[in-house]
Amino acid sequence: MSKEFAFLGDGGRLATLIGETDWASTPLGPIDGWPQYLKTATSIILRAPVPMALLWGSDGVMIYNDAYAAIVGARHPAGLGATVHDAWPEARTFNEHVLRVCLAGETLSFARQEMSQYFPTHDHAVFLDLNYSPVLDHDGVPGGVLAVVVETTDAVLAERGLRGETHTLETLNLTGAALAAELELEPLIQMVTDAGVKLTGAQFGAYFHNLMDETGEKLHLFTLAGAERAAFETLGRPRATAVFGPTFRNEGVIRSDDILADPRYGRSAPHYGMPKGHLPVRSYLSVPVTSRSGAVLGGLLFGHSAVGRFTERHERLLVGVAAQAAIAIDNARLFKAVQDVNDTLEQRVVERTLELTEAHEALRQAQKMETLGQLTGGIAHDFNNLLTVIRGSADLLKRPDLTEDRRTRYIAAIADTADRATKLTNQLLAFARRSSLTPTIVDARTILHGMTDMIATLSGAFIEVSMRLPDEPCLVNADASQLETAIVNLAVNARDAMHQRGRLTIDVDAAQRIPAVRGHAAQDGDFVRIAIRDTGTGIDPAHIEHIFEPFFTSKAVGHGTGLGLSQVFGFVKQSGGEVIVDSVPGEGATFALYLPRERNMTPIITDPEPAICPEQVSLRILVVEDNPDVGNFAISALADLGHAIVFARDAEEALDVLDGQTTRFDVVFSDVMMPGMTGIELGREIRRRYPETAILLTSGYSEVISREGSHGFDLLRKPYSMGELAAALQRATSAFVE
Repeated sequence: MSKEFAFLGDGGRLATLIGETDWASTPLGPIDGWPQYLKTATSIILRAPVPMALLWGSDGVMIYNDAYAAIVGARHPAGLGATVHDAWPEARTFNEHVLRVCLAGETLSFARQEMSQYFPTHDHAVFLDLNYSPVLDHDGVPGGVLAVVVETTDAVLAERGLRGETHTLETLNLTGAALAAELELEPLIQMVTDAGVKLTGAQFGAYFHNLMDETGEKLHLFTLAGAERAAFETLGRPRATAVFGPTFRNEGVIRSDDILADPRYGRSAPHYGMPKGHLPVRSYLSVPVTSRSGAVLGGLLFGHSAVGRFTERHERLLVGVAAQAAIAIDNARLFKAVQDVNDTLEQRVVERTLELTEAHEALRQAQKMETLGQLTGGIAHDFNNLLTVIRGSADLLKRPDLTEDRRTRYIAAIADTADRATKLTNQLLAFARRSSLTPTIVDARTILHGMTDMIATLSGAFIEVSMRLPDEPCLVNADASQLETAIVNLAVNARDAMHQRGRLTIDVDAAQRIPAVRGHAAQDGDFVRIAIRDTGTGIDPAHIEHIFEPFFTSKAVGHGTGLGLSQVFGFVKQSGGEVIVDSVPGEGATFALYLPRERNMTPIITDPEPAICPEQVSLRILVVEDNPDVGNFAISALADLGHAIVFARDAEEALDVLDGQTTRFDVVFSDVMMPGMTGIELGREIRRRYPETAILLTSGYSEVISREGSHGFDLLRKPYSMGELAAALQRATSAFVE
């Protein structure tokens, strides 16, 4: 490099481009005539790792580095050497202000400034951190402006999403608690209607009763949100039209992105559409509210004047709210019935048996609502704690003076918290008996024997661990990982109950009878019994009926989530077994797991997972995912692993891509739960058409997989790490490697 270009150094592609540019045609003149302070400023920005640009002189002639070029996109390379007004004509007023202020010796900063209007080719919002400072010449007079630009789009959008989810959790928690406490029908249903408007972003919402009134008609407006009642009162009673009627026949959720374009709309006399004066509905969403008896109590209806405002997520939220509303309405009616009975007790003595039944049912429903409130509150509490760590770490990562060590620590905190959230979700699914179990024939003796060292380590040096295993096989059909987790949860509880001093005994034997427990009669059969005994403090008799409830714990605050025993209970029940507790305060406790025994079968020995090669073979992968955010992450993760990616938004589009392929795909990586054809149905069709293509499914939760398993397909559970994704791909493709 010649002497006049030496200051450019090794400044990347832009250094080369600057050296090749004819600067004589710009206000800066030939590069060998540039003053030293301009060369120094140019050298600094070229070596900077962050996007930086110089706006030199009163015209703002642009010089920038590689990182800045990546942000401006198509404006490069024409912007190099051009005035800022020519490079960014749509931002002329903004840049004139920047030049005027900074050439006067002042600085400007804009945090998270939305700049979408200046990036018309982008299909998403753009947010930037902008910092402008004057650059002084040899006389100390500002000769140009140094611009430091950092894109913050992902952070802004992530925070918005986090605020939205937090708002949803708070609304659900408050609604659940309020419904559990309210027994007056009208304020109760008004709360439900208002909550639906909040959760969906609807402009207006209403609840219509499906009960016959004194006029002999049904479907009358009961509550309204977002509009005046007068807007409906002049329209007369609604009719069971093709749009309106299915809700009150319990035919499921009705959602239309544009009701005026819906084929069901405008088919009923006398109006053939909305009557004159009706609210301006374009987006429409309705959900039936169904009693536990199956009767349709009414319907929740929501509307918006813009099209495409409601999503599948809104459907799921409203179905949950409608279920809560149905329970609360039943409770309110039962409470009102009890009041009526008290008012007319002398005339209704003959109905006493019925009254007692109704009162008992009301109490049962109230207890269900109380449990729901506790569960919702517990989930919100634990997830808000996890979100606090994530949000705090994310904020700290934005600090400009952050050291690499602290950056690594905050990133690790986010990853560890995500793992804890995953564990919490899995424990909740286990309690609800909705875990995606992978049952295999395993020998309980082998499982326990392999855990000997781990249990000893967990228990500590001052607890004597004794394990008694029989000579004959004790085969069970269970998920080995969940069985190990259940044993660990019980061992940890035993350790804490003994205050780390005592004796822990684990026995495995055969049993032909499960004793009566929790209202269930004794059960005869062939079972494997795993008993964990400790010499700890025992369980308070007042707590014994509640220990398997989620978030119930007798430990001090911060020393347990209250989900460990819930996981044990959910796993054992989902595996067709039972768990029984026997405890004497001051002497200890025994937890006995009963699992159905398998006879005359060979236990499956699971091969160790293949090691992940640091440099995997590049695969051609078709990603099928209906959630854009998850799809974008999967595409980025797979691309970082060196694979070639094609994306499809649903199963139908995926089959079209496969049918039109010119080069065979190695793997189809598909979500399970999608609108239309599910991932399992897609996998079956691909196996039929393209048996040489590997299939890898992924799901955070699927009712089908929870109930029926993965149907022989490889399954990667969400959330997953990059390592887990790479290992799953290696397993899925290993059968196709010759």
